[in-house]
Formats: sequence, structure tokens, C-alpha cells
Amino acid sequence: LNVCLGKQFSGGELFFRGVRCEKHVCTEIQPQEIFDYSHVPGQAILHHGRHRHGARATTDGNRINLVLWCRSSVFRELKKYQKDFPSWCGECQREKKVRQQISISATKQELLKDGEPSI
Repeated sequence: LNVCLGKQFSGGELFFRGVRCEKHVCTEIQPQEIFDYSHVPGQAILHHGRHRHGARATTDGNRINLVLWCRSSVFRELKKYQKDFPSWCGECQREKKVRQQISISATKQELLKDGEPSI
């Protein structure tokens, strides 16, 4: 949770660049994952802890924020046994989709090959 407590300031926009698991934290950003947010005093934004994010430089005034982190011991334990997270990691989702497309394409090829008359 990130609450903007500042009064008046310029700059300091927050930027988000996709949710990633440990394995994919340094992978490329996909265009649909780019989100920029101009923080407004008195408002808050809540985001997933694995959402890659940052803040741009404040160009005028003082930007004051209250940031609260929540930790999940269940999630941290799960990470020991589960290696991919297709339900929330953008790159795991992309890789799963590619594997499915390859499998579908191979199945189509087999079906087309089986349907051809023998000479």
C-alpha cells in the first residue's frame, strides 16, 4: 500500500512494469504491462509485491509517502516447491501460451498428415 501524504509537488510519478515470479524478474517488459500513475495527495495505490515498480524523480516540492508492506509466509513456503506461477506471473503466462500454441500447431500437422491419402 502506497499512500501519498505530500501537499504539492511535481514529478514523482509511479511506474509499473508487469508482475514477475523470481525466475522472470529480469525479463523484458511487454507493452501491455506498462502503466504510469500520477500520485495525488490523499490517495493510495495498492499493488502486488512482485509487481515491478518505481518512482520518477520529484522535480518540485516534497513528495511524502507512507508505504506498507505485507508478507505472506504461505506464499514464501509455496515458492520452495512451485517453480512457475502462470496464475499471476506475466512471463509464465506468456511461456504457457507459447507452449500451447506449439502443441496445437503440432497436433494440427499430425491431423493433416493423417488425413492425406496414401500413394
